[in-house]
Amino acid sequence: MKKIFLIFTLTIFLYSCDTQVSSEPAEIGFTILQDGQRSTITAGPASASEVWLEYITAHNERDIEKIKSLNADDITVWGPSGEFISGTEDHIAFLENWFENNNPRWAPMWFINNTGENPENNQVNDYVTSGNQLTLNVDGQDIEVYQVNDAAIKDGKVQFFYVYQQQRAVSSEE
Repeated sequence: MKKIFLIFTLTIFLYSCDTQVSSEPAEIGFTILQDGQRSTITAGPASASEVWLEYITAHNERDIEKIKSLNADDITVWGPSGEFISGTEDHIAFLENWFENNNPRWAPMWFINNTGENPENNQVNDYVTSGNQLTLNVDGQDIEVYQVNDAAIKDGKVQFFYVYQQQRAVSSEE
């Protein structure tokens, strides 16, 4: 009886360890394309977050040359207040003014990577969405805002990104 129980236990143990591992990236959502069709969004490579973190670090260090090297030549940026910036030269001019007038400082909080099809041009890109606390100097006072950035990364370059921003209300308990 002990032998049968041991064989049964060993069989169950070995069978439960036989898991199938897929080499396909995990599907995490979908994009709705202009024609109404769905396109799968999959988990993306960690390298997208590494490029974006390097990009944020270059901004914090005011390393204009590093920012230029990470920008795609035709980078586009959509800012939180309706700003639209096209091309590296315009982007750098915007940043130099912003650095001087508002001294922005980012504190990255989280990153999520995905790969998907851009509904506007049907190109497949790696994307990173990140959350950051941003400190700005406005009229001599530091304020904190929270940003979510959606960035397309291709071949180690930032192709485009969107910035969404919220200024948090001060708690009545403070």
